[in-house]
Amino acid sequence: MIRPALRPALLASMVFSGVLGAHRASPTRVTIDTGTLEGLDTAGVMVFRGIPYAAPPVGELRWRPPQAAKPWTGVRPASQLGHNCIQHQPYGDIDPFAAGISEDCLYLNVWTNALANPGSRAGLPVLVWIHGGGFFAGFGGEERHNGAPLAKKGAVVVTLNYRLGAFGFLAHPSLASESPHRAAGNYGLLDQIAALQWVKRNIARFGGDPLRVTIFGESAGGFSVGSLIASPLAKGLFQRAILESGTGVGGGISSRNDAQAVALRFADSLHVYGVGPDAVAHLRALSPDTILAASLHLGPPGSPAFYPVVDGWVLPHAVDSTLATGAANLVPVIAGTNRDEGDEWMGAPTRTFARFMSARGVPTYVYMFSRVGDDSANRARGAYHSAEITFVFGRPHPLQPSAGSTSYDSTLAGAMSDYWVAFATSGDPNGAPTAGKLPRWPRYTAANDALLEIGPEIAPRMLVKRAVYDSLDAVARSRGRLRP
Repeated sequence: MIRPALRPALLASMVFSGVLGAHRASPTRVTIDTGTLEGLDTAGVMVFRGIPYAAPPVGELRWRPPQAAKPWTGVRPASQLGHNCIQHQPYGDIDPFAAGISEDCLYLNVWTNALANPGSRAGLPVLVWIHGGGFFAGFGGEERHNGAPLAKKGAVVVTLNYRLGAFGFLAHPSLASESPHRAAGNYGLLDQIAALQWVKRNIARFGGDPLRVTIFGESAGGFSVGSLIASPLAKGLFQRAILESGTGVGGGISSRNDAQAVALRFADSLHVYGVGPDAVAHLRALSPDTILAASLHLGPPGSPAFYPVVDGWVLPHAVDSTLATGAANLVPVIAGTNRDEGDEWMGAPTRTFARFMSARGVPTYVYMFSRVGDDSANRARGAYHSAEITFVFGRPHPLQPSAGSTSYDSTLAGAMSDYWVAFATSGDPNGAPTAGKLPRWPRYTAANDALLEIGPEIAPRMLVKRAVYDSLDAVARSRGRLRP
């Protein structure tokens, strides 16, 4: 595993004393624990791309927890993305091939505007983005994840890659047998944890405050954030969390038995049988292309076969039961969905998550995103899954022309990015830079079912589908699921 982080008290004192900043040779160079990086100035915001946060998980390191990145000598250029994790291209708006795909893919990217003033004594809030893509597609360096607009508003932004598909979530029994924790299948989550450990050790060098880290993600990224809230291994690595269209409640997480069954079926398709050490050796000897091709035939085209798993170590229990018992990493949260994603799939589980968290006294804020393009095709499509990402990152126009446009897109992008930065700053979306400028976002409780609608109007509302969600909760309980 990655080396232990510096003690928080020591690290905080280094941030505020300026000790770390004093070692910067120039605004374009930063020295971290593995060496010196040369970044790129992009209109006043420095970006450092392709930073290795762990060793390449290849060869004998395939399907093992991430190991420490190897230090380098001299100055490492950080203007280009690192390789993206092995995947195919199921979505037209996610193209992983420009930077290349490889098992050597554990890289992250940092945006900051704090380096031009190395004498600054106040560390900036940190936003760490975990991308979506069904746990089998996507990468941190997508252009819609460009952190420059958020950095201009006073945050240090980090995006990262993590192992996907069979490479990230294969829960074969033979892998559990070789683990000292008797656990297998959560290598992608362990990558995310390693990236957060990297942030804790190094983000002060970029002007960030390691004691004010917000994790945020959409879809599989939201499920990841929920999993990290439930994981004891992530304790202390973040202080706030934002979950967009996915929480880990009601889906997106496998039981150990289900995950092992998928892994055995996958191995059988590759003519690798049994659960002994030979099976592991044979699987590790296979080429990445062979593993990727086999994984694409396990389920319906374009559907994920591998998810995070309740393994007894990274995830000792399911997300809902962890929240219900109070064993989770209890931090302020924002959780929300897009209006037309579906009540059973997204709406009701998100309310369940909010109720679990608020019942523990955690500051909880809920949103509904309702922006729809003005053209007829988008009016029929509605506020679809992933539509909010553009605006969260402060971009006034969607990258995809198919998303259409509205007269209020610029207002929406400014408001969402302001709320997200305010939350990252203080754990309250109503602080600076939104205070006095935007509508007050009500705190959620089960009694008020309050949310903020973010769309043609930005306004506090009460959930209008309470009866629908109550019925879906009753069905979930009848199936043995926990609901508050």
